[in-house]
Amino acid sequence: MSIRLCQECCQWVSTRGGRCPDCQDALPETINPEDSDSRFRDVVGQVQGRMGHVRVLRRKLPSDGVIYETVNGLFFLPYRTVTKCRLVEQSASSPMWSVAAVLWSPLMFLSPFLKRRELREKEFVEIEAIRLGKDDLHLLPGFLSRVAGAFFLPVRDIRGITENRGQWTIERSIGSKIRIRPIADGPFCQAIKRFAETRL
Repeated sequence: MSIRLCQECCQWVSTRGGRCPDCQDALPETINPEDSDSRFRDVVGQVQGRMGHVRVLRRKLPSDGVIYETVNGLFFLPYRTVTKCRLVEQSASSPMWSVAAVLWSPLMFLSPFLKRRELREKEFVEIEAIRLGKDDLHLLPGFLSRVAGAFFLPVRDIRGITENRGQWTIERSIGSKIRIRPIADGPFCQAIKRFAETRL
């Protein structure tokens, strides 16, 4: 099973036979992002603004990210995984001191004073939002082919949006329902309500 971008559905999907499970299009193993940028720019349209941070309830693909409203629909941009290095204080004493302290108990009382501490680089994996300022919103369509898990939902393919106990469900004319929860209190709930009332 592999994760590939369906250019017809404008979403990354998990596929077995090399076909999109929603539209049944054959999916190429690789795509050139530069070739698809202009197509996606036309499909997505001008970005109107950020709706909020959400969690898309799904498996195998990134779930946390930001939803943007565009003139043609909804765009989900997942958070990215970043590896960072930090300096961490660690014990630098020799393991021989520990063995000696076990064999000769008076040394155990001295060991806290004999332990050296040193700073070492350690790698951490963190998840962070891809921050786009107002001047960068025109770059959003390019992320569809570059960030696994990004997707775009055209207005014409959205049959309805409903809310139940803080979970929003987007019904599509083709494909399974998409379930979303806001990550934090914010403008998302008001923005999605307004979208459903004025755009559908």
